[in-house]
Amino acid sequence: MASSADTPLESGLSSLRLAADKYRSILNDEKTGNTRWRYGGPPIFDTVNKLFEEERTHLIMATREKRDKYRSVLENVGEVQWRYGYPPAFDLVNQLFEEGQTKVWPEGSLEETVQNAIKSWEMEFSHKIHLQDFKTINPDKFKLFVNGREGISAEETLRLGSYNALLQNSVPEEFQYYKPEEESFESSHDAFRSALPRGFAWEILSVYSGPPVIAFKFRHWGYFEGNFKGHAPTGEMVQFLGLGVLKVDESLRVEEIEIYYDPGELFGGLLKGHPISETKTTDSGDNTAEKHSCPFTH
Repeated sequence: MASSADTPLESGLSSLRLAADKYRSILNDEKTGNTRWRYGGPPIFDTVNKLFEEERTHLIMATREKRDKYRSVLENVGEVQWRYGYPPAFDLVNQLFEEGQTKVWPEGSLEETVQNAIKSWEMEFSHKIHLQDFKTINPDKFKLFVNGREGISAEETLRLGSYNALLQNSVPEEFQYYKPEEESFESSHDAFRSALPRGFAWEILSVYSGPPVIAFKFRHWGYFEGNFKGHAPTGEMVQFLGLGVLKVDESLRVEEIEIYYDPGELFGGLLKGHPISETKTTDSGDNTAEKHSCPFTH
């Protein structure tokens, strides 16, 4: 009488067929071992999964590589290693910028050129991993100066992230509402992207001198629609104004940039939301997370 047990070959095939399918979790359930399959065993979707992933990648790349009219450095990027795997898309913040800008500069004007150059500079520091892929700066000479502090190099700016680099300060620790030395690149970007889900738009208000030393006034704004460091969103606009000085080379790559602004203007809006309790204790002693409804990246 034939045994009902699987032969070694059948067992091997069964194990192969039951390899995890990341798109069809039902196939990974141990109970499928007792299922009667139409063709003798569970189906394998390796080929169609590969086709799906390849076509999805092509679609994502095609969508993300469409022309960004404010960041021409995103065109013909070639072999760039992106921090998040793909070139960034700025549809949301571009819409925010267009709806909220107070100045519309003529195409090709010095003001528009500087405005787009800063947007591109910020994009590269936020989304590129290697300095050799940067087009907006001279990596060997680049220095960032914030509110008169000592300048930091391109390598250090890239390591810190643009938020941490721009929020360095000399305020005593007990009075700091944001501590950049305790934040990583990722945590700083996560904090501001959470707080400003539509992005942090940036515009030029005035340009006072042309290259090679460009002095300008700017405005930075967004809507506080997500939690920030334990503070609930208000839905209100947060913004600050500032002054900057760019020193560029003959190819208009940045060698030095000085930024002057009051961080209190920004944090005054972000800390305006009421504090959020981490937990809420019930009469039974159970702790349940307190829920609140919500009403960067340039």
